[in-house]
Order: sequence, then structure tokens, then C-alpha cells
Amino acid sequence: MVGNPHDLPTILAAPSFVGLGVITSNVYTGETSQWYLNQNNFLRSVRNLIIDVRPTPAKAQVCGIHWQVAQGTSLENIHFYMTKPKDDPETTQQGIYMENGSGGFLSDLYFVGGKFGAYMGNRQFTASGLYFEEAGTAIQIHWDWGWTMQNIVVDNCNIGFAIVGGPMSTGQGIGSLHMTDLRMHYVKVAVSTSIVSDNSTALLLSNSGFYYVDTVVEDSFKKQVLLRGGPKTINVDTWGFGRVTSANGTTAFHNGANLDSPVRDSSLVTGARSQFFTRRRPKYDDLGFSQIIDAKAYGAKGDGKTDDTAVLKHLFSAAANMSAVVYIPFGVYTITDTVEIPVGSRVIGQAWPQIMATGSKFSDALHPRVAIQNMMMTVKGAAAGAIMMEWNVHESDQGSVGLWDTHFRVGGAAGTDLTVKDCPKLSGKVNKNCVAASLMLHLTPDSSGYLENVWMWTADHDFDTADQTHIDIYVGRGMLIESKGPTWLWGTSVEHCVLYQYQLSGAQNVVMGLIQTEAPYFQSVPEAPAPFTPGAFPNDPGFKDCSSKNARSCAVAWALRIIDSSAVHVLSAGLYSFFSRYDQTCLNSGRHDCQDKIFYAEQSYDIWVQNLVTLGSVEMVSPLNGVPTLGKPNRNGFASSILAWLGGSKNVTGQRTFVGYKIHSENTIGIDDFSEACQNALTALLRCDNVTSEWTRASYHGILPIDVDVDSVCDAGCAQAILDWRSAVDTYCDDSKWENGAPAGVMDSFISYGINETCQTDKKTGKNCNDVILNFSDTDTLDKMPNSELCSDCYVSRLKMMQASPYSYYKKEPFYQDALKTAVSRCSLSNQATTAKDSPFPSKLAEPIFYLSDVKHTIQSGDTCDSLAIKYSVSSAAIFMGNPDILDCNDMVQGVSICLPLQCKTYKLQAGDSCMSVSASTGLQPADIRFLNPWIHELCGNIRSAQETLGSVICVTTPGGKYEHDVNNTSSDPAYSEYADKAVPPPKGASLAEKTTEECRRWYTVQKGDDCAVVLVQHHISVPLFIAANPSVSRDNCTADLIPGRTYCVGPTKKAFEPQTEIPPHWRFGCYAREADTTNHAVLTLDEVFHVEPMSIIACQSYCLSQSLYAFGLQNGDSCLCDSRLRMDSQRIDNSNCNMHCNGNTTNVCGGKDAIEVFANKEMLRVEYESLGCYVHDGNTPVIRGTTGGDTIESPDEMSVDACGSLCTVDKGADFFALWEGNLCTCGMTMAPGAKKVSDDRCNVPCTGELGDDCGGKGVAGVYTTKSKYVTSK
Repeated sequence: MVGNPHDLPTILAAPSFVGLGVITSNVYTGETSQWYLNQNNFLRSVRNLIIDVRPTPAKAQVCGIHWQVAQGTSLENIHFYMTKPKDDPETTQQGIYMENGSGGFLSDLYFVGGKFGAYMGNRQFTASGLYFEEAGTAIQIHWDWGWTMQNIVVDNCNIGFAIVGGPMSTGQGIGSLHMTDLRMHYVKVAVSTSIVSDNSTALLLSNSGFYYVDTVVEDSFKKQVLLRGGPKTINVDTWGFGRVTSANGTTAFHNGANLDSPVRDSSLVTGARSQFFTRRRPKYDDLGFSQIIDAKAYGAKGDGKTDDTAVLKHLFSAAANMSAVVYIPFGVYTITDTVEIPVGSRVIGQAWPQIMATGSKFSDALHPRVAIQNMMMTVKGAAAGAIMMEWNVHESDQGSVGLWDTHFRVGGAAGTDLTVKDCPKLSGKVNKNCVAASLMLHLTPDSSGYLENVWMWTADHDFDTADQTHIDIYVGRGMLIESKGPTWLWGTSVEHCVLYQYQLSGAQNVVMGLIQTEAPYFQSVPEAPAPFTPGAFPNDPGFKDCSSKNARSCAVAWALRIIDSSAVHVLSAGLYSFFSRYDQTCLNSGRHDCQDKIFYAEQSYDIWVQNLVTLGSVEMVSPLNGVPTLGKPNRNGFASSILAWLGGSKNVTGQRTFVGYKIHSENTIGIDDFSEACQNALTALLRCDNVTSEWTRASYHGILPIDVDVDSVCDAGCAQAILDWRSAVDTYCDDSKWENGAPAGVMDSFISYGINETCQTDKKTGKNCNDVILNFSDTDTLDKMPNSELCSDCYVSRLKMMQASPYSYYKKEPFYQDALKTAVSRCSLSNQATTAKDSPFPSKLAEPIFYLSDVKHTIQSGDTCDSLAIKYSVSSAAIFMGNPDILDCNDMVQGVSICLPLQCKTYKLQAGDSCMSVSASTGLQPADIRFLNPWIHELCGNIRSAQETLGSVICVTTPGGKYEHDVNNTSSDPAYSEYADKAVPPPKGASLAEKTTEECRRWYTVQKGDDCAVVLVQHHISVPLFIAANPSVSRDNCTADLIPGRTYCVGPTKKAFEPQTEIPPHWRFGCYAREADTTNHAVLTLDEVFHVEPMSIIACQSYCLSQSLYAFGLQNGDSCLCDSRLRMDSQRIDNSNCNMHCNGNTTNVCGGKDAIEVFANKEMLRVEYESLGCYVHDGNTPVIRGTTGGDTIESPDEMSVDACGSLCTVDKGADFFALWEGNLCTCGMTMAPGAKKVSDDRCNVPCTGELGDDCGGKGVAGVYTTKSKYVTSK
């Protein structure tokens, strides 16, 4: 039910109205019977209305909306008007009546009057942006399992929240309530509760303000004030009562106490009070009809039969180009291939139209395929490989990319071929036609997202049968979040997926409130992960810790997994397990052991889990290698709840035995040639000792370095990790090979062999064989080696192991071949083979290679990619990538002939080099360095890591031109050089083509009828170079673009294409103390690089700019520090202390031994400061003083706190500064004796130069300091 958002229609209840609600979502047909099961009353939405019940009898208990609903439901932008208690104290009217259900989302609701603004009870709900005015009680909650209330405003009500029920209830009272970003004004009691005791409600208040509120929290049963109010603003950071699990895993009841508060990243919040950001669905009220495109009018059928793929692809592309909104009328739109929605698209559905993926392209579970990229998403029939939505877009402005009221439904409805007829429950085997999707929603690493009211449901029952019969449908994964943020999930739910419902893998800056999950009812038949194979996506769970003894409750889907993630805020979670193989004995018996574990954490920190509710799980939280939090001791009525789990708030939780490493990264050369699932398998984390990461080539694995623990290398968990990695690669990479013909998993085989060789033990003594062999006799030939050693178990087994593996050092080292042959003759090994195994790398090329430069080199002893690159003035990476026979840049096979790439001016990367230091040495901008060396990642993150594979010699000019061999300078390549030696002016009177370079020696004026190909051949210039020198000409229309009479360059110099470095201006702000071994003087802290060669002012400036930091400093001649402002306690010292020349430019000074030279890219250097409050101040009674009685400086036209702080701290060297009357700034070294502090509210005059800043007031000043020693006296 949708009203006009720009002119809200009013529903006015008549005095004669009889009924429970003006609008009802469920009709009672008897005292307890209704139209719908409350927990299955899905997909209901009402928005954009005014509901007025004031004309009805005040005592008739009429409500605006009776809202008894489940998932996929919402009330939005509704105004409720009721009789105010001050007008009739006996009024019983209320805005919302909700007795039960399993929702749901509420937003932008306005309540005026009423006994209750809203009277509510539900398993779980998320409410955001609710406003109450002059009600008796704004919200009364009579039961729940979990609820998130965010951004609730209460004005002039007697009670804000009334929480009723009782502790240890046999049913369910109030399980958990999270209230954040609240604002209440002129309220008698903000929160009134009768259930404060151990194992009772978990109530949390955070980031909330109470103005003229008499009591913030009271225990109405004991008539006890738990948190006092007052006549002014009372701010609450984090306060609550309930059971709290600390970092060490112990859980205890907190009886109304402050808790640790998370730091909210600026990207996640809005406003001066750092409220979590929200954004309601756009209304698009400024669009004309021409900017809205109807999908059906465009040609889509939406009839569930016609293939609409092509129409939708074209529609979304065209609409994005036109900046139009796509309107999709109700219907079922079938697609048989991926549909991409471009960045910038806006799509609106009418009553949840369905986009339904089907067909062979989505049926292969081993090759997952995106069904749609940026209504209701569903599938038809077997679509085991479908990724229902892949989200690749990142916001341009806060929250600018979003998904509102969009739901994912798999099966359970007519037309899906996934109904009770197709997929009956517990049939005894997995029906492959009911394996319906691989992943519902994937937020990729570079994405961000705002999701509001999104329900993702794998059907557990058939919608279209009267008894809603259970069915078995299999979806692999729910929501995979790899986003680095900011990402908000408000009111989301994921249910019945096989491996997990939510997984955060390498995610950062994520808000989740409230999230709700259910495990599949059929599990553990089959046992998870069946029918799916782990490895298609990062950090897929393998359920390897489940055995035949515990599989029933162990091999069950995870509700929430948080791995390698940080800055995650879980603002309530309801994680439920109702069944075990469709049997509820595990729940109804009171054991709550339908599954063993439900929430997993691994190697993550800054994780804030608040108001956690679980049902049916033995463990509530299961951190890897940590102490689990159990459900039974935290039972609260029917469910288990804790106020907060702080295991990962300030410490790393779920610490792995090994941090782990990746054999391949996203930057590995050639990895893009594999399927996405194969890439995910290849880049999976290998949880082994890091020393094994170096074992990716054939070598002998003897005694380890003294600082390496053999037991760590030989850990059984590492062996299992290798098996899991190999299994995933074998499954998802099939027979895929690298460009050189090697199988996809070849590097793992080298590592696995290295571990086997290192960990080999003597069969009799159990000693490590490397230790045994180390103690052998010191003989110089095999003939002199004693039989007791040659024929020992360790030595013979070692030789056999080496001979049997193509990944050993056996083939490369003849000594071991001779040793095995000797052992065969002397140790009775007559049937032992001695021939080396063939290399896993193909020895012959499949087809001849085209040699661009026509220059070859035969590899000699000692050659490396680097040595050849320096010798021939070429890029080492180009040598490696252009010659498939080169498998290792540092271990090249002698006698092999290779071709050399085109020449360029080169630079050899030094240890510790970065794009910044290379930029300083060469004068190139980082973007130009990447352009000339395409293997370098966009953010230069791989410039160091790739050196081992690709060498360290890069190009700093464009490759190409005349090749000069430095061995024989008397002869040169006969080919005509495209490049000229030096430029000459164009012919006199010539009219140059637009944008043609003047760095040119050979010119040609086009004649009528000229053909582009003929011109290029005559002047010995290639098409790409000609286009580069003459940008007005295009490749596809070269001849047509030539203009008769215009002159073009046909012989450019190399200088024409050398990037020009533009140096932005910078300002120096002096020398500051910074000891190398202390943090007493931090100065600049947000980023830093030490001991870089070469270093210069420009190099440091460029690096800091690349990190979006405008302040930079140099120290010790070789180190660079970056920040957005000068930090507190920075100590200015004499400039003579900054006396060390930069190692990359001796004309520059780069700080000193214990001193940092500070610069900025702006004329004003911002400083870090702390507010000390508001004080009486005017010209006669200054609040701060300088050495001469205070120093009021001439204010700039636009005053701000930053401007005053910079002027006083940087220019005047003051410790204090004060702002008054909006534009006046005073500096000083001390506070005036007897300075009188007043309410901060009096410092309320806006600054003239910064929106949001206050610069004191009339007769009062806001006082600040840049020295932390004064803050304690605040």
C-alpha cells in the first residue's frame, strides 16, 4: 500500500469505526485463529500515509496499524495522529499495535499523541528514524528476542521506552534491546524497565543524548534510579545491563554500568554527534516523465516465460547513459545470462517484480556465474552456479550506492520449478535439480554499499500450498562481504543457506543492525558443506572438524563468520537454529543443541558485537583457538542473549596458529586468464609457517635456520591446509594451466614436497632426518661414505623421495642421482628406479613466438633477468613475460635462446623502493611509472613483491626505436628507426593538425586523396606511434581523419612522450623535535616510510599526496612522514637542527637526526587540539595570557577553529588559543588565574569561515590547547 510521497493521503477513522487497526496485516477469524501464520506473513509494505484515529472513541483501543508480520516487511513515512494524554488522560489510542511475528523494518514514522505511540512485540525488528511527540509512552515493548532502535527522537512524553515482562520467564520476555543514537527532550523517564536482573533483558544505550530528562533509566519494579538525568544534556556513550563476555572469554552480569565504546570511523557516521549514517529510499521527485523508462514499454515481457535477457541488458545500459530511472512493473522477468546494471543506474520495482535466473549458464556449481549485478531476485530450477547479485560499485558520496526493500527468494513459489512437487523434504538423497544457487549476494573488495530492509530467503516451505509444506532447496552461501567499506546493513536477514548466512572476509568499516539468520531445516542431511564443494569463494568453511560422531549437530551452516576483518559493528544479531533434520526435539527439550556452533571469528580485531541473541546452538560465539561463549548459562527465557561480546573489540580474536600467506595474489601475472572461481581457489590463504612460502622452486630442504621451528613447519594443521587448498584448486580449476603450460596448482606441489622433505623422520628413532644426516661422516666422495650412512633409513628414503617427485632437486643436481645409483648397488635396492621425473613445466612451446625486436640472446651461466635487462637496456619483466621458457628469473637454463624486448631507458629498483622513491629519482609521476610498466598495480602495492618473479629493472621511457647492442657498437639494427634524434620546427607556413606534437623532426603535409597506410609506410612509422604523435587521428578512421593541407608529425622524438612532472607548491613550517626512539613528540603520524633511497622534498610530497595527506615532513635525510595536521605536543626547535641534506637531492634539506622538517601543500598548517571548554572572556578580562599579557591577532576574513589554531601554534608558538565573537582569535602561553568556566551552550556563535564550527560568543571564548598536559585539568 503506497501513498503519494509528495502529498500524503490521509486515512481518517470515523467515530463509528470498529476494528483493531485502521490498517491490519493479519485478520483474526477467532480468538486465536488468523488468516496467516504470524512468522510466515512475509512481504508486506505500507508507506507514505497519514493515519488519524482521533475521531474514534478514546477508550476503544483503536490503533492506526495492526502490524503482525515477518521478514521482507516495512512501514515507512507514515504519520500517526492520536488523542494526546494531556487532552484526555484516559485515551487508549495507539499508532502501531504489534503482538508477535518475525520482522522486519520500520523507518521515518511520526507519532503524535496516544497512550502508546507504538505497542510492540516481535522476534526481531530494526527501527530507524522514529519520532514521538506528546504521547503517554512513546514505545512499549512487551516481548522480543532482539531489537535495534536507531535514531529515535522523543519529545514531551512521560516515558520514552517502557520495557515490561519478567526475568527467567518460562516463555520469552524482553530478550535484547539495542538503542543507539537516541535523542530525548523534556521526558520524565527515558527508559522504564521492570526486568533488571541476571539472565534478564540485555539493554544497551549508546551514543545518546537526553535533554531535560528527569531519569534516563529506572527500575520500575524496585523503584530504583539506575541512570540519572538532569536539567541539562546528559550524554551516554555506552551503558547497559546484561551479561557481558570479556576479552578473556569470561561472562558476567553487568548491573547497569558503562562499557567500552567503539570508535566509529568517520566514513560510517554523519552529523556533529557521529550518528550512524542512514539514507531512506530516494523519491526522485525532481524527474520528468522523459527520465523514467518503463521496462515493459521498452520491450520486456515479464511473463515468466519469455527470455528478457537482451532487453534488460540494453535497457539498463541505455538508461545509465541517459541518467534515467528504470521502472520495472510487476512481473517475472526471466534471464538466461548475466545482466549488468552500470554504475549510476537507478532502478525501481513495482510491488517486487522478480528477476529470475535460469538456464545452462547458471547450472554449473563449479563455475559460479553472476545472475544480475545491480525487486525480487529469484531462480528457476537447477541453477547451482548462480551468483544472484554481485555488487561491484563504490560510493562517490556517502551512501550514494544502495539497495532498498529488495529481496532474494529461492524456490517455494509457483513457476520456480522448486516446489514441494519438485523438491520434497528428506527424500534420502540430494536432488541435483534442487541445487539452486551458489551465492546470493557478493559485496566485492572494492565496493561499498547501503542495504536497507533486504531479506534473503531459501524457501523452507511452499508458499502455494495450504499447509505450507516443507521442502529441501540448496543454496550454497548467503551474503559474502569483502567490502573495505563503508557498508551499512540495516534490517537485513539471510536464511537457510548451506555453508553460511553472513561471512565477512577481509571486510572493514561495516555496520550490521539488526541481522537475523536461520540454519537450513534439513541439515545435517546432507552434512555441510554438501552438496557444495568449498573453495569457490574466499574462506569457504570446510567443516573439517566434524566427525561421524558429531556430524548431526556439527555439519550445520554457520550463521555469521568474521575472518580477517576489522572495524565491524554488530548492533544486534538474532542467530537461530530451529530444527535438526526437521526435528525440533533439540529445541523443545530445552537442550538447545540443534547445532554446536553458530558464530565464528578468526584473526579479526576492532569487532564490536552487541546484543547477541542465539537459539538452538550450544555455543553462542566460537573464536578460533579461543574460549567459546556458551548458550546455556546465558539463557534468557526461550533464547540466549548477552549484552556484548568483547572478545575482538580491543584484541585480535580467533588468532590462527599461523597468520598464513597466499601462494598467489590478485596481482600474479596470468591469473586473470583463469575463471573467477579458480582465481579464488588459487588466492586462498594457506595457513602454514611463513618460511614455507619461499619453497616455490626446486631446492634441497635440509637443516632449517636456527630461528625457524621445525615443529611449526611440520604442523599437522598446515598439512590439512595444503590438502584443502589443493582440493579447491583441483575442483574449480579443472585442467586449467598457466601460460607456460604448468598446471594451476603447481606451486603448492613444490611447497608440499618441501614440507615432506623437511619433516621426514627416522622410522626407528623418530628423529628428524635432517638432524640425522647432519651428523654423517665428513667424506668428500660417495665411495668413502660408510654403508651404515648410505643405506640408512633416512638417507635411502630421502633419495627415493627426491627421485619420485618432479618437484625435488633431484633432476637439477647430479650428485643425488649418483647417490641413489650408488645406494642401489650397495644397499640391495635392485628394483629402485633412478631416472629423474620430467619437469612439471612443459619443455616445448606450442607455437612459434613472434620476436618484435628480432634480437636474441643465448642464456649463459650466471644470467638473470636483471643482468640481461641492464646489459641490453630493457625491462626485466618484459624478458620474463615474453619468454615462456624462463620459469625463474634467477635460475635460468643455460643454452636456451630467448628474444629480447624493445629498448628503453631503465631504472633498477633498490631495496625498499616504492613508487614514491622511484618518482623522486626519475621525475616521473607514479601514474607514468605504471603506464610504462603495466604489471605494476594501480596503487603500486606490488612494486616490491613482484621483484622476485619479474626482476627489478623497469622502463622509465617508452620502449621501442633503434636497438643498439653494447657488445658491438660498430653495427646497428638495419630497421629504420621510428624515432628522430632531435626536433626541428615545422615547415614555414605549415598549419599543424590539432594537438600534433612539435617534438618532431620529420613532417608531412597531407594531400587530397592521401591514404593513411601509404603515408605511414613511406615514412616508416607505425600506426600507434603516428596516432600518439597526432591525437586528432583515430585508429579506426585514420584516412578519414587526415585533413588535406594540414601538417602531421611522421618522425617524433622520444621526448614527445616523456611524461612531464608537475610539482604542486608547498610551504615550509619549521623544524620540530622528534626523537627516533620515542613517541614523546609525534609531529606527523598517519603514514610514514623510513630509510628510503633516494629521498627529496618532492618525493615525500608526492608520496603523501598519493595517500591524500597534505602535511608532510622529512627526517634524517631519508625518511618521510605524512599527516592531515600537526599533532599535539609537537615541539618547535631551532632551524639549525634540521641540517641533513636529502640523499636524493643534496640541494634539499630533509630534517635532522632527531628533527623533522615540516611542510604542507597549503598556506595554513592545521594542528591537533583539545577543547578545554567555554570561559568568560573579553578585552578587559582575557582568559589566556602570553608573555606580554595576551596576544589578540588580526583575524582573517574567514575565521575557524583550525585557522586560529594554526596562527597561534605555528606562527606564534603558543600553547593555548581562544576564539570569541565569531571572528576573533587570541593566543597565549597560560590560562589566566581564576579563569571562570561557563556552560558550553554559551559558546554558540558560528565561525565566519567554517560551517559547523562555533567561535565562542559575546563575552565568552572557546579555549583550546595543543599540549596534552593541560587536558587532564579540563
